[in-house]
Amino acid sequence: MVKVSTADDHSKDSHNCLADYKLVVQPAGGGAPVITDLLSSDGDWGRKISARVDGFSPDGKQVFGILSEGGRTPTAMVFDYHGADQQVELLDIKKALKQMAGAKCGTSAAVAGTTDSGAIVLESNPASQCATRWLFDPASKTLRRLPQGQSVRTLFK
Repeated sequence: MVKVSTADDHSKDSHNCLADYKLVVQPAGGGAPVITDLLSSDGDWGRKISARVDGFSPDGKQVFGILSEGGRTPTAMVFDYHGADQQVELLDIKKALKQMAGAKCGTSAAVAGTTDSGAIVLESNPASQCATRWLFDPASKTLRRLPQGQSVRTLFK
């Protein structure tokens, strides 16, 4: 699960809101949950804050989700949590969302899965809004259409 907490910027009277995102993962064999810091942000009071887990890899070793915020400096990121080393990678998808909107595929994305090589596959959210799936390139922060016949390891939800 993703745990989000907010505070009024530590009472600095700046009219900003501090948001803190943590991923809480319960190990398969039991034991104490693993808590990983995903992101802390300081932005407009009253901005829209959204966090969700889209699913996990079939082998259970990765967890994927989306964090997004509105306000003066909006942000949208995919998080990719690796259970083996408990590390998380945040990938900026703001530019990718603009591409999806330009293709009339909505303005919200979800992680659909990965390719055999580990590339992240995004789809519109809800998926019924557009049948196109996209490969996300973290270097350029852009999308390209998933090639016809490309296999996708879909996430367990």
